[in-house]
Amino acid sequence: MGKLVMYPSQSAETWWDCTNPMPELAGLYSLCSRLLALPENLTKPEDRNFWKTLYAKLPEIPLRDTPSGKALAPATRFEKKSNVENPELYAVFPFRLFGVGKPNIEWAKNALKYRWDKGHFGWRQDDIFMAYLGLTEQAKDGLVSRARNYDKTKRFPAFWGPNYDWTPDQDHGGTLMKTFQSMLIQTDPYSKKVYLLPAWPKDWNTSFKLHAPYNTILEGSVKNGKIERLKVTPEERRHDLIINNAYTVKSEPL
Repeated sequence: MGKLVMYPSQSAETWWDCTNPMPELAGLYSLCSRLLALPENLTKPEDRNFWKTLYAKLPEIPLRDTPSGKALAPATRFEKKSNVENPELYAVFPFRLFGVGKPNIEWAKNALKYRWDKGHFGWRQDDIFMAYLGLTEQAKDGLVSRARNYDKTKRFPAFWGPNYDWTPDQDHGGTLMKTFQSMLIQTDPYSKKVYLLPAWPKDWNTSFKLHAPYNTILEGSVKNGKIERLKVTPEERRHDLIINNAYTVKSEPL
């Protein structure tokens, strides 16, 4: 069976002469996997056959060599750089093929380490990538830097900007909130796993009430690097909970 070839194409707005760009390819892998995971009684046989056929035709995830080893690449072939995105990391977010608890996370970490463009402002997603890769200190530093960034000519400090475009910069605040949430909790779109505190700094105390798929609620508090209280509703979802091993549970779960 032949493989799909996407050419000519772009990888986001950054690489303008590409074959098999990462965002489209990672998106197809994600969509096909999640569609095939649906219960068979909710899908049609002809649709499932199409999804299976398409999945089998997808080319390999593009990789490149770095001084630290293999890394995710913007595309199988990429040239003519014209912007400042890092589309290779779209396989981490939004498409969630690589990250905490997933195989080959080093490919994603190397892609982040050797990315062409860096920053914690505007629409840049570096902070989100760091959280989903479990890079706690990097995510923390990026989040704090982002929170301190504001338009000094405006009275309201949450009028971020202008960054790339204008004030107020909603992208800046949206990335801030998504990073903060992902440091506290991550759910796996391909399973029922729930990751608690996957990139939460041990020197940050917090109380939380978090909602997850399957009508799940996590309530608790963290103080001085220990989970002092944790309630999982419904209780049977506790079996799907994976707690960052940097934390200990101080008391019995409620």
